[in-house]
Amino acid sequence: MKICKVKFKNIHSLKGEHEIDFENGVLGEAGLFVITGATGTGKSSILDVITLALFNRIPRIDSPITESIIEKEGVILTKNVPDCFAEIEYEVKGIKYRSNWSIRRTRTGSLDSRKQDLTDVETNQIIVSGIKDVVKKNEELIGLNFDQFVQSMILAQGQFSKLLLAKKDERNLILEKITGSSVYRKIGMLVFERHKEVTNLVATQRTKMGETVLLEQEAIDSINADIIEKKPLLEAENIKHKSFNDKKVLKESIQKNILIKEKNQVDWNAFLEIKKTFAPKENQLAIHNDLVIFRDEMNQIESHKNTASKLSETILTLDEHCKAFVTQKATNIILVSKLVGKTIPEADLEVELDLFLKQVVVLQNEEHTKFSNKEQEFQRLKDRLEVLVAYGISLNINDELTEKIQEELNSISTIIKQSGLNMVEEVLSKKTEFANLILPATQLIGSRQLYDSKKDAIETLMKSISSHKENLSDAIESEKVLKLKIDDLVLKVRTASTELEDWKSRKSLDQHRNELEDGKPCPLCGSENHPYSENIEEALINALQEKWEALSSELNQSEKEYSILNTKIKAFQDNIISDNSKLETLNTDFTITETSVKNLCNKLKWDLNVAIIEWEDELQKYQYKQNELDILEKKFHALKSLQDLKKCYDDYLLLNEEYIKAKDVRISIYNGDDINEEVNALKTNFVQITTALKGLILQIEDHQENLKIAIDSQKSLSEILFPKLEERGINSLEELKSKLLDEANAAQIRNESLKIKTREAELKTIIAATNKTLEEENKLDDTSITLDELIEMLPKLSEAISELQKHIWDQEQKIKVNEENKQRLQKSQETLDALLKDLSLWSKMNALIGDAKGKTFSNFVQDLTLRQLIEYGNKRLVGFSDRYLLEVANDSDALQVIDTYMGNSKRSVSSLSGGETFKLSLALAFGLSDLAARNVNIESLFIDEGFGSLDPESLDQAITILENMQNESNKSIGIISHVGELKDRIGTKIKLLKTGAGYSTIEIE
Repeated sequence: MKICKVKFKNIHSLKGEHEIDFENGVLGEAGLFVITGATGTGKSSILDVITLALFNRIPRIDSPITESIIEKEGVILTKNVPDCFAEIEYEVKGIKYRSNWSIRRTRTGSLDSRKQDLTDVETNQIIVSGIKDVVKKNEELIGLNFDQFVQSMILAQGQFSKLLLAKKDERNLILEKITGSSVYRKIGMLVFERHKEVTNLVATQRTKMGETVLLEQEAIDSINADIIEKKPLLEAENIKHKSFNDKKVLKESIQKNILIKEKNQVDWNAFLEIKKTFAPKENQLAIHNDLVIFRDEMNQIESHKNTASKLSETILTLDEHCKAFVTQKATNIILVSKLVGKTIPEADLEVELDLFLKQVVVLQNEEHTKFSNKEQEFQRLKDRLEVLVAYGISLNINDELTEKIQEELNSISTIIKQSGLNMVEEVLSKKTEFANLILPATQLIGSRQLYDSKKDAIETLMKSISSHKENLSDAIESEKVLKLKIDDLVLKVRTASTELEDWKSRKSLDQHRNELEDGKPCPLCGSENHPYSENIEEALINALQEKWEALSSELNQSEKEYSILNTKIKAFQDNIISDNSKLETLNTDFTITETSVKNLCNKLKWDLNVAIIEWEDELQKYQYKQNELDILEKKFHALKSLQDLKKCYDDYLLLNEEYIKAKDVRISIYNGDDINEEVNALKTNFVQITTALKGLILQIEDHQENLKIAIDSQKSLSEILFPKLEERGINSLEELKSKLLDEANAAQIRNESLKIKTREAELKTIIAATNKTLEEENKLDDTSITLDELIEMLPKLSEAISELQKHIWDQEQKIKVNEENKQRLQKSQETLDALLKDLSLWSKMNALIGDAKGKTFSNFVQDLTLRQLIEYGNKRLVGFSDRYLLEVANDSDALQVIDTYMGNSKRSVSSLSGGETFKLSLALAFGLSDLAARNVNIESLFIDEGFGSLDPESLDQAITILENMQNESNKSIGIISHVGELKDRIGTKIKLLKTGAGYSTIEIE
């Protein structure tokens, strides 16, 4: 996978739109480049753009990017901008793809949904859209997910320096972080927890099973035998109880039926009394039944009579309504005449109203048009006033507006005239001139600070070299003196040693000396005085011993001082060489900076020898003048806006006058609220009154005809009915009505009559049935035993039966409970067997990879990962240096190196120099890239920092390694760093520079 191009807008501190082409131009030709800039300028933001466009992720956030993360964390979107996007163009297997990510704010200020597209560059056709689908497709095309991509292509080299020197546990944690394999630690913890959980479940299950106790077979047999013995006894007692109970029930039934028989007689006597009382009502019902056939004719006569009465009343009421509608009609005609301004005949009322409506509508439309024109011009006037607010001019729409506009115009014209510039184009030209001065002036001041800093550094370094030389000269003189002293001490030590040995060799003489006696002559010298016989020689030997030891000690001390002095001389010489090298580099760098400063001074015509504060004052003058030009440019724009405002206000006043005239004309004709509603109401009222009046006249005529029909019908029916009534002795309708019963009362009497007849039949049946039952029960009754005796015996039998039943039930329950316990134990055993099987698995898993902190499995996996990583790293290391190889020590938790220059001797990595440590850590970083992308061809790499702690020699080696690697593999390698020597050594750079507003710009050189 090769990164060809990135394009982005408003990402972090990189405000505005930017594009970096890694495939063409200087970046494509160089292959190895450095991304430089001060802290916070956005160097790592370029890497964020790449991962954001591909995977909707950035390395500094642990989860996919969402709208809430952008708002909460304040990442991705540059502050106070409406939108941003990130786009990457990459190549896989000869095909180029473009992956785009973007987000924007809505008009309410909230974030809209993120958008992401993947496009085929050649056809410009979108392959997939949407965050999830694009991320998934990118992973499929590249062959790497986000974590693998970061491990393979964005190398945090500094982490591997820690990895090299860390102890095993710490190293595994670092390796987990680097490779993103913390899941194995979680698995180890989950295995431990699951094993603990299953162990507790097994213990709980065993405890539950221990609480269940089964009966012995002997006890079961005894219970079954007891049940077999008691069941026949229970059956016999039940038969006896049933026989006694049947006799008891029969005797109780006989007593009950005797009482019923007595009650039946009482009921019969009461019924006869009721039947006697009901006789008058029954007679009244008979008369009603004879005359009820005339009810319909009587009702028809009365109905016609009532109809005639109601029709007469209705006719009178309708006549009153007609008079009222005539009055309303006259009033309506008066209102219409008043509205149109002239007397209107009834026949012309609707036509005159329509003509008046058309006239008023025409005037209203003209008035509305004038009002709309005025309002539109008023809105344009407000818009122009709002434009002026941006130029610091605030005006209000009132009678003084024309005067205020003229005042502002005069004021601005005066300012423009004073400036000597007549057109805005001249202002813009002047602004460009000062902008062309401000940029190099700003660069010159920054370069001057760097120039002064490097000049001071050269002077400091020269003083340091001079001091080192003086110290070296003094040390060399001291070394010469100390060397003479050591040579002298060597001779003195040798002499003292010889003297001491001589005295120690006189042992035989010492023994002879010890045999001399005072007063007797010495056989050697003849002297009778023997001073040495008092052990004076011991004091001499001790003195010689002390002298030799003192001289030896002084010699050793001098030799140590000589060694230390030689070390200092070597250090002074090394410091002089190193400082001379730095001085040469600083002089070269200073010359470049000095040239740049002089060129800028020539361009600006500034004196190099003046103080920097004078340059800063001059820059402030440029900036002040440019601010004045900015203000003047606004004045030109404000002048144009004021002229437009004046014309707009004049147009508004004219349109407002036309609107007022149109409104006055309309009011002179019609001053109401709604002409349509008013005309329609008058027309509708007139039509309704006319229609209602016609309807009332027709109703009166219809009611008069119906009145005549009702009177005629009443007379005809009376002539037919009265002869029939006279035959039954009834002379009037009132007498007929008095003898007829209300249908509800007649129905009630009929129901009562039916109930009496039904009750009579019912009582007769009950009496006969009771007598027959009593006769049959007396035949079956056992007279040998009384009811009281049965009542006394039955509870005793019931109690005996209950005891037997309870005893048998208890015994059967014991068998049943035992069977249930058997089944429960069997199921519990099955559960236990399953848990034990599960426990066996988890015990093995826990023994292999489980522990409370997940350390066991994590260490196992990280050990395997480390060995693979070292294998890949050693392959890379061979390309860097043929001296060292890495390996994991079997008897130690630290990493060690094999030194092939020293007979394959092994030693700890902590013994390596800074440059050697860098080589190993860089090899491991590239090894991880190879490991994470074994099946993917990686053609673009980024190394993020890790160079700041290197000495000049190690840094030089590091750059050489990267240059060689880039040449051999043809990869595109980018280094993110702020190390000065690195920036100077690598010619191709992506520079991130801070602007005055706190944002950054990108320059490629």
